[in-house]
Amino acid sequence: MKKTLRFMVIAAPAALMLAGCVPPNSGDTVSANQAQQAQTVNFGTILSVSPVTVQGGTAGNVTGALVGGVLGAALGNQVGGGLGNDLATAGGAVAGAAAGRAAGNAAGSQQSYEWTIRLESGQTVSVIQASPTFSVGQRVQVIQGGSSTRIAAA
Repeated sequence: MKKTLRFMVIAAPAALMLAGCVPPNSGDTVSANQAQQAQTVNFGTILSVSPVTVQGGTAGNVTGALVGGVLGAALGNQVGGGLGNDLATAGGAVAGAAAGRAAGNAAGSQQSYEWTIRLESGQTVSVIQASPTFSVGQRVQVIQGGSSTRIAAA
């Protein structure tokens, strides 16, 4: 019973972190807080495109570390008894957290594109977005609302 309680205390924060995961940035997916909100639309032309890698945020690293730590502790807990069991559990948690953090960082990376756009106003803007894809010279909408900017076909 005592071991079950210890794992519940560790596993609960990990489950909460997983619930907070967000989908990758793309122009054809919007968040719930963008729905039914007025957004500013400007028109422009794609000047250039460059591939970029978007690194995962700290949420992926933290989630990976927590999940890895829990799994490592669970595996370490299967070893020995008494003080040896406690040391194996702690060592498993540390090793699992390190491995989970590395995996979370790798999983959180996404290939995307940096689109440079000349707006009709003459201003040039850059938007990083994974999809949909556009062609140089294509006319697009630059849609801005709050701290979010995305592009869509005109």
